[in-house]
Amino acid sequence: MYPHERSLVKRLANQPFVLIGINSDPKARLRTAMKANNITWRSFWDGGNTRGPIASAWGVRGWPTIYVVDDRGVIRYKNVRGPAMDKAVDTLLAKTSSNLTESLSSVKPEERGMAAYYLGSSGVKGARSAITNLLEDTDPVVRQRAATALALLGEETGPLLESLRRAATDKNSAVRVASLGALGRAGDSGATGIVIEALSADDPAVLVAAIGAAGELKATKAVGRLGSLSVHKQAEVSDAAIASLGLIGGKPGMAALKALLAKPMHPARVRIAAALFGLGDAASGKAFESFLSDESASVRREAVAALASLKGLETRSLYLKALEDTDLEVRNVARKSLAGSKDAEVLEALELAMAKDVEDLVPQLASRTTAAAATSQLQSLGPAAAPLLMKQMGKTKSLQAQFGLARVIADLKNPKMAPLAAEELQNVELSRNARFAFEQIASTAGTDLVRIAQGLLKADSSDVRQSGLRLLLRSGDKSQAAGLALESALKDTTSEVRVLAAYALSQQGNKVALPVLIEGTKSADRLSQQYGMFGLALFKTKESSAAIADAILKTPQLGRLGIQSLQRQGTADAARSLGRVLSEGTASNKATALQALRKMKVPEAKAVLRAAGKSTT
Repeated sequence: MYPHERSLVKRLANQPFVLIGINSDPKARLRTAMKANNITWRSFWDGGNTRGPIASAWGVRGWPTIYVVDDRGVIRYKNVRGPAMDKAVDTLLAKTSSNLTESLSSVKPEERGMAAYYLGSSGVKGARSAITNLLEDTDPVVRQRAATALALLGEETGPLLESLRRAATDKNSAVRVASLGALGRAGDSGATGIVIEALSADDPAVLVAAIGAAGELKATKAVGRLGSLSVHKQAEVSDAAIASLGLIGGKPGMAALKALLAKPMHPARVRIAAALFGLGDAASGKAFESFLSDESASVRREAVAALASLKGLETRSLYLKALEDTDLEVRNVARKSLAGSKDAEVLEALELAMAKDVEDLVPQLASRTTAAAATSQLQSLGPAAAPLLMKQMGKTKSLQAQFGLARVIADLKNPKMAPLAAEELQNVELSRNARFAFEQIASTAGTDLVRIAQGLLKADSSDVRQSGLRLLLRSGDKSQAAGLALESALKDTTSEVRVLAAYALSQQGNKVALPVLIEGTKSADRLSQQYGMFGLALFKTKESSAAIADAILKTPQLGRLGIQSLQRQGTADAARSLGRVLSEGTASNKATALQALRKMKVPEAKAVLRAAGKSTT
């Protein structure tokens, strides 16, 4: 089936015809099948089963089901295959062409214009005369589409060319653009004068069309004007002028390009050299070495990007030079071009370039305005960049940069990084924030994470032991061994360690953690307070609710956190505890507690609110 569909798509490439596939296979299988069978036409996925929304809407009962639909969306044939399908499609195409031909005389301008365009793109030569007549249409859009259609038809009769020449001076710029393009494609040497005159137009779109036509016509008389346009303020105009000089070629074209290249500061010097090289001027290829040393980064960027198009030029040494550039973008292009090389010199140069990239990008992680772009570029370097980034972790002092680096290293998934991060976590001099960053990297250790965490729990430093507990938390390990390790940590000599262990146990619903969580709410350490509150919120007991209320009343600064925890519990005991805050707390905490009670759905919350309403306070 697929070979026939491919032949159909190829045969009708320029016709008003489209083949659409609807597939119910699992996505992975669909992707494999599309690649294996060279499916180039649009294919929609219908949910991975035979009862997908498209199949259901179209009443599909068996696979494959084939529908042939006309230009108005009406199903004309069903389940036709092979020659029968070809005949059905050709029949509808003939009818469509007939309908379009009739539409050329429509009273509606949009119908006339679209009919002309589709007939031209479909190659319906019999409509040439009617389309030519539309070059005199009162509607400028119709005239423009008629000119485009005639260009697509590619016929070169005298009357047609004469009509296009007249249209090339139309008062509407879109019509002039289409007509000039058509004359250029037709190779109408008789239109050279009109084209050269159009090279003085003010409209950039008309200029580009005229420049293109001059190139197509190899209009040597236009060489001087094209040279002047090579410095036009509009980039698309200057680019088109250089390209046209390349199309004209021969002695006039090459002489003009060489004269332009001789101007050392010509803004388009890279494109000029590329055009000359394309014409066979080998000497112009040597200019690229100087371009890659240009003081302007934009010139160096343009030069390295152009190298891929210079067929026959030895570019290896130029790419190696680009890898040493101070500009990140230049190095990026060179790196992509040399990717996959096994040459020892190239590999060494790639490593050095990567080190430069890291040095340039890491400082950008410290700024919110540049962090996102820097993160993306660092990730694009791949897992090989991870060791370099690890070295930067110890150098940067920026908190944001540290965490940004940690995220990138973790995302790169280099398996060698997690053990290195674990080693760093043994350093007792790490700041708290640096420790958190290294923990993020260590957490990518996979099946080794629990082993790494258990190793850290044996350290003398309480900071290191806390790292071990946080990694154990990240692992989600609920084994008996993990539970015993956490219960053992409840007896640690350091309060922060005990509270963190209790919080980890609260995630498992282990009530042995309750006394230590209450201890955490009374701690002077902010993190211990948070762990205590969040852990207590998970138990939803009278004891835990009362402990949270006690903490709020004793330390008002914990109010918002504690009230959120009680609201999260959502129990009658939690509502009564909020009532205590409403009665005994600070003004700010009373207001927050009131809001929380209003959001709670338990009856006790309403009772507390009613009691508060009767209060004289």
